[in-house]
Amino acid sequence: MSKIGLSVGLLVITACATTKNVGSAERDGSSFEQAIVIRGVAQEYAYVRQVCPDCQFVRQSLTSENKKPYDILAFKKSDGSTVSYYFDISKFFGRRF
Repeated sequence: MSKIGLSVGLLVITACATTKNVGSAERDGSSFEQAIVIRGVAQEYAYVRQVCPDCQFVRQSLTSENKKPYDILAFKKSDGSTVSYYFDISKFFGRRF
């Protein structure tokens, strides 16, 4: 197996593992109050792939609400409507690696 193939494989496994416990009935990402708490950007896209597999990416915005950072991802649905998902990124945003 090539190094690139191994790297891609590990990335896929990691992305799948990070979707565990992302989103819940109480937090569906529909607003700041319902924002999904995540630990990395890959979780945002993994969540959207799960809940809206046919969505097309429109934009990503970084904002803050009550001194807390959020990512807002907007997508176009197959019916032409748009949907936005809110993610609480305070667990990792601005922290050193």
